[in-house]
Amino acid sequence: MVRRMIVRGLYLAPVLVVALWLWAGPHFAFSGAAGLALTLVNLVFAAAVIGKVAETAPRMLVVAAMVAFTIGLAIVTGVSFVLKTTGAVFFPVTGFTLIATHLLLVLWEAVAGRGTESTARLQAET
Repeated sequence: MVRRMIVRGLYLAPVLVVALWLWAGPHFAFSGAAGLALTLVNLVFAAAVIGKVAETAPRMLVVAAMVAFTIGLAIVTGVSFVLKTTGAVFFPVTGFTLIATHLLLVLWEAVAGRGTESTARLQAET
């Protein structure tokens, strides 16, 4: 699931960067790319933690999800503070991209997954 989300994010990256570059220049494009990169790293980190716990201690999945969410949020916050402090990014663009791409990728996966699940269920019934 996360692998598909990462691939979709990588498909989205050039579109996002070019759109932001044309809209407001290279600083906005880099800011958007940073937001998307933070999103993808956060998704990979959470998937690694939750996947490892699912293999070794499935009863701890809820705890693992909360820990992964908390640590991921702390990492994103720390990197965001560094980026903002250095002036490397225009933070409103980075923050908006971070939030929007999380939502977009999760919803895209949810919509794509609904069709796959229904197809698999129909094949199993026949």
